[in-house]
Amino acid sequence: MNTILRRSVLAVAASATLGGAFAVATTPATAAGNPHPDKVADASSWLQEELLTLQPGTTDGGVYTDKPGYHNTRTANDPTDYSILDEKDQGGPSDKAAAYDWTFSEATNIAEYSSRLLASGKDSNDPRLDGWREFFGQADNDTDVEGWDFRTDEAATSDPSHLWHIHLSEDRDKVTSFENKEALLSVLRGETVDQWRLNK
Repeated sequence: MNTILRRSVLAVAASATLGGAFAVATTPATAAGNPHPDKVADASSWLQEELLTLQPGTTDGGVYTDKPGYHNTRTANDPTDYSILDEKDQGGPSDKAAAYDWTFSEATNIAEYSSRLLASGKDSNDPRLDGWREFFGQADNDTDVEGWDFRTDEAATSDPSHLWHIHLSEDRDKVTSFENKEALLSVLRGETVDQWRLNK
């Protein structure tokens, strides 16, 4: 597979002497670990690798699955499926999946990342997740699945499997966008909107 060099915003909190600045590095993104290159965009495969780097001990729950919804391609979905009806889901490649599962073990903190996604979605002044449809996860260590529909700006929920894995649906017209995924990673790292804009 060809290696695609992309600017990856790997922001880490610096020491107090640096005033909490964030470092920016350029790293290669590769599709070498993509099990479904015909169904999964290189940018999507890159995101999954970045998620595993962000939180060691987590696993890649997959992008493409042959079932209705964002985990499947637009062409493989029924014409009435919710994941292909909106204008944002009618753009982008028709043969690529647009959902991501990120699986956590008992030793890793799913609530930390779910809470960041939830807070960003609720913040009308935070545009970083405007290119995403929804997420489901576990934000507060109870037995209810939390989530947010970023398109309608309202709470969402799903089945109990999301108590230990985070599901993310991306606008289909952003599937090949590295920039959209870097915005998501900024939220997950706990950056502020100002820090994200500075690092863009």
